[in-house]
Amino acid sequence: MATRMPTLATVEALVAEPSLALREVVAGDDRRARPISWIASSDLADPTPFLAPDHVLLTTGRQLVGGDTTAARWVRALADAGVLGIGFGTGLHATEVPPALVDAALAADLPLFEVPYDTSFLAIIRWNAERGAARERWAADAQRAIGAAASRPDGAAAVVRTLARELDADVALLDDRARTRAASTTSVDDALVDQVRAALRTGRRTARTVERDDGGWMLVQSLGGAGRVHGALALAGTEALDAPARSVVTTAAALLDLALASSQGLRDRVAAFEAAIVEHALAGGAAQSAAMLARVGETLPAEPVVVAALDGTTAIEADAPMPVLAAARDGRTLVVASDAHRAAVVAALGAVTAGWSLPTTWEHAATAVAQATTALDRARRAGAASATFSPGDDGLLGLLGDDAVRAAAEAHLGGLLATDEGRASLALAAEWFAHDCAWDAAARAVGMHRHSLRDRILALGRTLGLDLQAFADRATLWAWLQATATP
Repeated sequence: MATRMPTLATVEALVAEPSLALREVVAGDDRRARPISWIASSDLADPTPFLAPDHVLLTTGRQLVGGDTTAARWVRALADAGVLGIGFGTGLHATEVPPALVDAALAADLPLFEVPYDTSFLAIIRWNAERGAARERWAADAQRAIGAAASRPDGAAAVVRTLARELDADVALLDDRARTRAASTTSVDDALVDQVRAALRTGRRTARTVERDDGGWMLVQSLGGAGRVHGALALAGTEALDAPARSVVTTAAALLDLALASSQGLRDRVAAFEAAIVEHALAGGAAQSAAMLARVGETLPAEPVVVAALDGTTAIEADAPMPVLAAARDGRTLVVASDAHRAAVVAALGAVTAGWSLPTTWEHAATAVAQATTALDRARRAGAASATFSPGDDGLLGLLGDDAVRAAAEAHLGGLLATDEGRASLALAAEWFAHDCAWDAAARAVGMHRHSLRDRILALGRTLGLDLQAFADRATLWAWLQATATP
């Protein structure tokens, strides 16, 4: 599987960089393969107050050569602080890596490498910064690719395939019964499905990463809200996920969450297409339905066929073109006709709001039902007499106007919609998005100082549990605002 993802910045990759001429002294444990968040330099006897987990520390060893600091205590403090490795610069205070430091690193199983005199610490820090910048650029491109995939008619499946390609990982979308809705592979690993079932049993939104025995990982992020979990996004891969990669996963999860929420009613309807001949044909049993219709002298509409979804129970006029099939379901009427007879069917239906599918074959009749239902929802929102399914209008992003999605978004926004102050904050966010999240342009539009606007927006994000400086959380809030917008 091809990927455009830049290589992670790890101690292993750092030592292997030929331009830096570093020498591995202690290989260490799996910390050498974890993503480096930052590279710092210090000769302090205790630098841990200025370090964070996943840092790498460079030192010239002044505190270890002729000082009171013991290598064993110093290395143990760094390991306890979550440091991923130590780079010792020779040529200033020591001509070689001190044996006591080597022994301490071996005891802690902490990666240790030598930095020759001709290699500056700045060059090493720049190497890491360039890797990080490349990863951030890749993440932004990947998030845009996922957003584009979401606008396709097969939005959920396209998002899954795109995420799998970008992360070079196996990806699957499962529903609330752990049934596969879309997957990048022909089958989903049983161990991954077990992790999904465990996440679904909690009944709440969770995200969990599990290490595999082969050195890889499994990530399961349940989807849903407002007291109902309606599925999970599951991934399995080998390369560790750093912050940029996790932001890509979060973006995909936000869009797939909306897809599952919007399709819940459709899944319930499709599950009931077994009781009547028409329903059986639309579920893929066209051959059997044709045989049963033939017994009473009727035939199925000729391909290509179209499906119309109508509000309420609608009778087809007696002079409608034949054959036309109709079935009432959940307060709607589904009508199936040959595409050649569509104009005559429209005339026979009269002044009824209708959503139409694109022409298709009986083999894809179930997809046509979904298209017609989606188009009907769009026609109602627009106050139009009819609408025909359009990939641009009715792809995954087009479903943001669905009632189920709106309810899910309102649950996330909670009390903000119920107060004047909350609605004002959301209006500011909408204006900010309308100006492509550009602080200056948005501030001018609302008549505020850019710093004041920034403070209001970031405070809104904290209220919602979102980091609005991150693209993934911006995309989440944008989707919620679109779903709750007044038509």
